[in-house]
Amino acid sequence: MRRGILALLLLPGALRAGSLSLPEAMRQAARTSFRAEGARLERAKAREETSQIRSLYLPELHFQGGHLNLEKQPRILSAPVSIGPLDLGGITIPRMDLGTLVNPLGDTSSWRYKVSLQYLLYDFGRRERALAASRARETAIGLREEGGIRRTQAEVAQQYVGLMHLKAQRRVLSQRRKALEDHLKSVRALFEQGMVARNDLLRTEVALRSLGDAERALDSAESGARDNLNVAMGLEPTATLDLPDDLDAPPGLPWDETACRVRAAQSSEGVKALRARLKALESQVVLQRRDYAPNLVAEAFHAYEQNSYSVHPHSNGLYLGLSWKVFDGARASRVRQSLSEFELGRREVQEAERQAGNTAAAAYRDLQVALRELKTSEANVAAAEENFRIVEDQYREGLARSTDALDAEALLAESRFGLAARRYRAYALQAALLATLGEDLPAFYEHAKEPSNAL
Repeated sequence: MRRGILALLLLPGALRAGSLSLPEAMRQAARTSFRAEGARLERAKAREETSQIRSLYLPELHFQGGHLNLEKQPRILSAPVSIGPLDLGGITIPRMDLGTLVNPLGDTSSWRYKVSLQYLLYDFGRRERALAASRARETAIGLREEGGIRRTQAEVAQQYVGLMHLKAQRRVLSQRRKALEDHLKSVRALFEQGMVARNDLLRTEVALRSLGDAERALDSAESGARDNLNVAMGLEPTATLDLPDDLDAPPGLPWDETACRVRAAQSSEGVKALRARLKALESQVVLQRRDYAPNLVAEAFHAYEQNSYSVHPHSNGLYLGLSWKVFDGARASRVRQSLSEFELGRREVQEAERQAGNTAAAAYRDLQVALRELKTSEANVAAAEENFRIVEDQYREGLARSTDALDAEALLAESRFGLAARRYRAYALQAALLATLGEDLPAFYEHAKEPSNAL
C-alpha cells in the first residue's frame, strides 16, 4: 500500500491534474515499473561486484588474539652437561656429570595477540584486468537492463494505445447511438404517417438495445485495460487515470528500412550489452594468462605473548616475499576455457547484430503495411459516411428499406472501428520498432510532431 501511495506522489502534474500523455506514461514506467526497479537492483549488484574487485588494491588488516592454556609447561632439554676434572692448585676436582638439564620456555597459561597488515605489492596486472572485466560486466548489465526498460516502455505503449482504442470504440458507439436515434425518429414519423410497417420500428429498437449491450461490454473491457496499464506502469491497479480523448496519427520515422537495419545492429541495447560482455571475456582471457606470474607480497606485524621466561614479549616485524604457484595442472585448461568463451561471445555478438537488423527490418515493414492500411481505412470511413447519408435520405423518401439504412449504419460503424484499430496498431508497432532501435521512446513521441505518411 505504501508503495502505491509513493508511486502516486511521484506522478507528474500531467497525470495528477491533466491527461496522461503517451510519453509521460512511458516515463512513469521507467520510474516505477517492476522492470525498472529490478534494473536498478541489478545495476547496484554489478557495482558492488566491481567494488569488491577494487578492494584488492587496499591492504588487509588482520587481528588474532586470545588466551592459551596448556596441559603441560613447555620446556627444553639441553645436551648432557659434565664438569671436570679441574686442577685447582694442587687440589683436583674429579669429573662430575650433571646429566640433562630441563629449562622452562613459557607459562602454561598466557594471553597473546598478533596484528598484521598485509598488502599485495605487485601481481603483474592481474588486479587491473580483473577490475576491467568487472567494469565491462557492469556496463553489459546496465545496457541489458536499459534494453529491458525499453521493452517495458513499448509494452506500456501497447497497453496505452489499447486503452485509447477502447475509448475510440466508445466514440464510435456514441456516433452509432446518435445515428440510430436519428433514424428511429425518422422511422417513427413515417410509421405514424402509415408509410412504413411496425417491423421497421422494432428492428431499429433492437439495434439500439444491441448497442447498449455493446456499451456495457466495452465498460468492462475499459476497466480491465485501465488496471493493466496501471500495473504495467508500476502503479496500483485502481489508480485514477485521465487519458486524452484521442491521439493524432503516428509520427513519421526519419529512417528507411536500410537505416533501421543498420541502426538496430549498432544501437540496440541488447547488441551493446553483448559487446560489453565480450570486452569482459577478453579481459578474462588476459587474466587467466597472467595467472602464470608470481605475486610480490608484504606484511608488517606486531605480536605480543605473555611469557614470564621471555626477555621480549613484544615483537615487531616486516616480511617481504614472493608467492609463486609454479605448477598448476588446471591452469592451461582454464586459459583454453576462457578463449572458448571469448570466441563464443564474439560469435554471439555477430549473431545478435544480424538478428537485431532482421527484427528491425521486419518491424519497419509491418509498420509500413499498417500505415498503408490506415490510409485505406480513412478513405473507407469517408466512403461509408457518404453511403450512409445517401441511404438515409433515400429511406426518408421511400426509396430504400429500413434494413438498407441499418446495414449502411453498421457498415459505417465497422469502418470506424477498423480505422481506430489500425491507427492504434500502427502506434504499437512503431513503439516496438523504436525499442528495437534503442531509441528514447518518450523523447521521440514528444519531439516528432509530423504525422507519418503512408505510401
